[in-house]
Amino acid sequence: MFRFSNGVPPLLLNAAVATYIMAVLNGGFWGHLSGIFPGETIAALGLAGAVWGLTLFVLEFLAPGPVQRPMAALLIVVSASASFYEAKFGVIIDREMVRTILETTVTESKHLLTLDMVTTIALTGVLPAILVLKLPVQKRRLVHQLWRWPAGMALGFAVMLAFLYADYKTYSAAIRENKALMASYQPGATISAVFKYIKLEYGGIKTEVQPIASDIQRGPRLAQTDKPVVFVLFVGETTRAQNFGLGGGPRQTTPELAKRDLVYFSDTTSCGTLTNVSVPCMFSPFSEKAYSRTAYLSSENLVDAIAKAGFNVQWWDNNTGDQAVMRFHQWGRVQEEWAPEACQTGECTDAIFLPLIRKTLAEAKEDTLLVLHMIGSHGPAYYLRYLPERALFQPTCDTAEFADCTVEQIVNAYDNTIVEADYVLSQTIDILGQAQNVDTAMLYMSDHGESLGEGGLYLHGVPKFLAPEVQTKVPFIIWLGQSYQRRMGITHDCLRQRQAQPTSQDALFHTVMGLLDLHTNVLDPQLNLAAGCKENG
Repeated sequence: MFRFSNGVPPLLLNAAVATYIMAVLNGGFWGHLSGIFPGETIAALGLAGAVWGLTLFVLEFLAPGPVQRPMAALLIVVSASASFYEAKFGVIIDREMVRTILETTVTESKHLLTLDMVTTIALTGVLPAILVLKLPVQKRRLVHQLWRWPAGMALGFAVMLAFLYADYKTYSAAIRENKALMASYQPGATISAVFKYIKLEYGGIKTEVQPIASDIQRGPRLAQTDKPVVFVLFVGETTRAQNFGLGGGPRQTTPELAKRDLVYFSDTTSCGTLTNVSVPCMFSPFSEKAYSRTAYLSSENLVDAIAKAGFNVQWWDNNTGDQAVMRFHQWGRVQEEWAPEACQTGECTDAIFLPLIRKTLAEAKEDTLLVLHMIGSHGPAYYLRYLPERALFQPTCDTAEFADCTVEQIVNAYDNTIVEADYVLSQTIDILGQAQNVDTAMLYMSDHGESLGEGGLYLHGVPKFLAPEVQTKVPFIIWLGQSYQRRMGITHDCLRQRQAQPTSQDALFHTVMGLLDLHTNVLDPQLNLAAGCKENG
């Protein structure tokens, strides 16, 4: 057994930490690697050796001299945490996931603090990190560090290149064609995601916000009477189309909506798999292909354009905030006193919005866009998203710890969240339909879907290029009141002609403008689902 009287050599410590991280905290990486090289152990180990060299390089680069042990300990904990969530839920840490983590509310994050999570990260991350911090390391003078630091990095880099170039053609193709491989590598993927987030948010000069729809005008149908329009836009949360009853799935999770006259677009694709991607993308004037965080923050969006047309734009939130959609306007959060009965689970279900809708209708004196950001089917605490009396499917998973539940219980709880949405949306339709002093319309679109155990994945957030369809197919509903249909010349029957055609969240910006009879050169008729539906032009 090796003994070091004056402490462990720094390079040996980094090599040991790199080995531990690769062997224990990279289950996702090893899973993808074995799938790329089935039965080819030598080839797989060769690429793994290259990644081990990369890990050693990262440790040497980030942890010189006195910061070695703290940085090595930090990277162990980070890798252990990322490894747990990838193994448990299929979550991959990328730039937008970093943004989600930083923007997550205390209420939302506490549901992820399960006993399983605490125990696993403590044993695989915190305990080894403490051992590293306690381990004596040889102390070297500054002059020694001046050559030892670059030498250590050079060694790690050389090991990586040696393994890569042993079969460069094979390995480069494997990395290029299997993006999930390096996306699951820890701590590299997390470090890269953090740096990309910092670079995007703080690394450059902020671009001046470009106005859009400066030429916006009210169409003749919108302007023809003094009767206000109230358009309710529900931004759904984590509701996947595959479990939405209107889509003809195996369960009727939307029994009340099925009784209403509305239009359901059955083949709608989301822009992303995270709220902080999909919601900004939905409201931006950009298509998914043209969308980026920088482009979004450099442009006005749907609410800005509609406000220019003289609408009273409101955003009320029962989720994680406005996602910078309302950065030039005020917005608010729901209040428990609106409907205490909707908050009996400890958190407010989306039924909290119903009194607000009634109040808005009663007080409406001007055209109004009412945006309601739902908590919807946000997991893992599905059981908090619906009232017990509306729990149609039993038995349910009544904890955020999926390990304590069967798949059936998890799916039942999730489907009950859709039953709750069904109640809220159908009640909204009834309330809007009864209003006499305003012309009313409603649109509902979820931000992204959810995995419920398919392929070992749970929750959402898999990068779009890797995401399964259950995370990218979302429900999309349009309902127009009778007086609204007459006024705007748009009928449900006309909209139904396109309801089975593929569409996406790209259509939201343009369809809302089209439904409101707002005219601007930004409007794209190809993405306006109401285009061609106006009687007499």
